[in-house]
Amino acid sequence: MNLLIPYIRLPDHNDPLFQEFTYGDRDQRARRLRDLKAGDHIFFHTTIGGKKCITACYTVARVMDTRDVVKDPNLVSKYKNPHIARWIESNQSPAQDDTMVFGDPITSRILVKPLPFDKKLASGLSLNIPFPEGRSENQAVGSATRSWRKLTAKDVEVLQEAIRRLEELADNDETLSADTVLTTEEVSQVIEKHIEGLIAKDPMLLAHPVKCVRRQVETDEGRIDLLLETTSGEIIVVEVKLHRIGRKAIRQLRNYMKWVKKGPRGKKVSGVIICEGVLPASVDDVMKLKDIDIFCYGWQLKLRRWPQGCATRLGSASS
Repeated sequence: MNLLIPYIRLPDHNDPLFQEFTYGDRDQRARRLRDLKAGDHIFFHTTIGGKKCITACYTVARVMDTRDVVKDPNLVSKYKNPHIARWIESNQSPAQDDTMVFGDPITSRILVKPLPFDKKLASGLSLNIPFPEGRSENQAVGSATRSWRKLTAKDVEVLQEAIRRLEELADNDETLSADTVLTTEEVSQVIEKHIEGLIAKDPMLLAHPVKCVRRQVETDEGRIDLLLETTSGEIIVVEVKLHRIGRKAIRQLRNYMKWVKKGPRGKKVSGVIICEGVLPASVDDVMKLKDIDIFCYGWQLKLRRWPQGCATRLGSASS
């Protein structure tokens, strides 16, 4: 069985947790997840900038009851999916249905650029989505995929091929840089990897005399986004979050910092979180931080004539 699953990104419930290729759900949906087998596929889609987009594809490696996951200390220490924390914190009854899916980290993928889920893509699938007059493509797709949908093996091939074509085009696109001018729609589609790439390419954006040492560093605590090093040899651990952060993100970064400190070099270690902002309940905690800096990303407004190159009264007057 293969599934097409919608999701809404919530700041206090980061699931599906794409960084570790996990996903959890409860009750009836949990029971449906149990029907998945190793090698099946899950395609996740959401709304970005008012348009439906496919953002990730998991190749299923394992499906487990969350009650069994929390019994394994190795899994609890490695995975940070909120279903694990919720189960532990609430001491849920053994009768509670809660299931987790673990994606194969080699063949699962997070799309650097979301795949538009439009009429063209939908027409190649077996979902039989109607597109009546008076409704936009986005409305039709959204209405037909509000609930989980099963996908055939042919559907999986169509979606995987569409993703491959999109990524080939993305590889040929000019790399996003600090000087790139994004349209309103493109800004809403910027994801963590874009921001991470910007910092890796130009770490001086952090106002530190630093250089990028490594990206996507696997650790016992998870995957570090960036490791930077100052001219004095201090290591800076960088974590990128798209949304506003709270105590959980700070704890995650501290775990990364502790892991780096265990290294043989014995260098001073500090941390940086790049995010949208700080949750109100965590402001006091953040203000007390001494070894962690918080940077909020923002977008520079630039104006371009439409259509480009067209003469205007302002342009004529200034020439």
